[in-house]
Amino acid sequence: MIKLPIKLLLLATTPVVIALVLTYVFITNESKHLSEQTLSTLETFLMESKRRELHNYSQLANSAINHIYKSADPDNHVAQSLVADILDEMSYNGDDGYFFVYDDKGNSIAHPKQPFRVGQNWWGLEDKSGSKIIQILIENAKNGGDYYQYPWDKPSLHSRTEKVSYSWYLPKWNWMIGTGIYLDDVEAQIAALQKDIDRHIKNTEEIILGIALTTAFTIFLIALIIALKEKTKSNTQLNLLSQRIVNLQEEERRRISREMHDGIVQILVSIKYSIEATRMFLNKNNDITPEPLHHAATNLNSAIQEIRRISHDLHPRILDELGLGLALDSLTNEFSRRTGISVDLVRPAVKKVLPDDIATTLYRVVQESLTNIERHSQAKFCKVNLYFTSQELVLEIVDDGTGFDEHRTPLSDGIGIRNLTERLDYQGGEFEVISTPQGTTVVAKISNSLFKGHSAPDIDKTARAA
Repeated sequence: MIKLPIKLLLLATTPVVIALVLTYVFITNESKHLSEQTLSTLETFLMESKRRELHNYSQLANSAINHIYKSADPDNHVAQSLVADILDEMSYNGDDGYFFVYDDKGNSIAHPKQPFRVGQNWWGLEDKSGSKIIQILIENAKNGGDYYQYPWDKPSLHSRTEKVSYSWYLPKWNWMIGTGIYLDDVEAQIAALQKDIDRHIKNTEEIILGIALTTAFTIFLIALIIALKEKTKSNTQLNLLSQRIVNLQEEERRRISREMHDGIVQILVSIKYSIEATRMFLNKNNDITPEPLHHAATNLNSAIQEIRRISHDLHPRILDELGLGLALDSLTNEFSRRTGISVDLVRPAVKKVLPDDIATTLYRVVQESLTNIERHSQAKFCKVNLYFTSQELVLEIVDDGTGFDEHRTPLSDGIGIRNLTERLDYQGGEFEVISTPQGTTVVAKISNSLFKGHSAPDIDKTARAA
């Protein structure tokens, strides 16, 4: 399940990412549309230039033959031959610019690049689409001159390519004169421009995509940093709240312990003294002490001891007055006496090294561990080892009990273990429980830097003692 901060992060960044994607798609489509418009405009411009060029060539040809054509009769074959020779000799653009002549019946009169056509009738010549090429050229010429595009063999390439021709008419001789320009160079220019535009569009798309991804990543990173800061702040506040609760609990335990020890126990002791005084009075008068009075005295002693034990468990005064070491001595001795489980306590030979909160935390670790050993482990021996290393304070509680199955009984299910984990986390320490069929080991570690300023033990000596 996605946690709430991640959901908020996605909610914040998703609209930005969508906007960037839409912008990228829009700019890409507009770039392609602009490219198509540009190419279409260029193609129109180039075709128009070619047509003007053809019209100019036709005027040059007319100027070259006009003096003969104007003075010749319709049946003047000599004049016709001279005009055909002049047109055969006229060329431009290398081998690809030439003039051709057909009569109105489709007979070839002049064709300098394809002489095999001369004298033959090509009225039915058509292209792959079925268009009658010569007929269309003649029709355009009769209509006052026009342009026509069709596929034709290009002399310089010896291959077929698109060609646009302009044809005009000599009505006195019923001749169609035409000339054309091949369009492969136009197509090459457009293809080159298309390639260049595509390259620029691709570069632009990559730049836009890079900016979009960078922006989205930056926004996501900023949002993530903010979310992590907020989470860290929340965790810090939660830890402070948890520790405050722990401190309040300890303070309340201390208050209740003090009230029980200084209040209830004193009242019970006073009652005990009264019972003892009554017994002494009866003995002095040689009266028999009633049996209920004996039971009351015995039960009262048990109650006083039990209340003192509970008071000690809530918060041992010895922890505040003499420090963790002696408090652990008292705790383990009382545990051994009550349960019969042997406890080996190894600790530094110092009176008071730790701050009160750390000492209380470690005391609670030992107290909770011994309680679990008593209730669940079936152990006969345990060892409590408190020692310093060069970097940290280590507390180990090891028993020889039956252990437990972590998969069947998760540690997180235990309130005591969970509380200890939270305590150690707040102290910046580590808490670990390792269980096997041969026993259970509880380890708590706290860095030495957390109690700088307190009296430092002899680390080598305490480590050896451990």
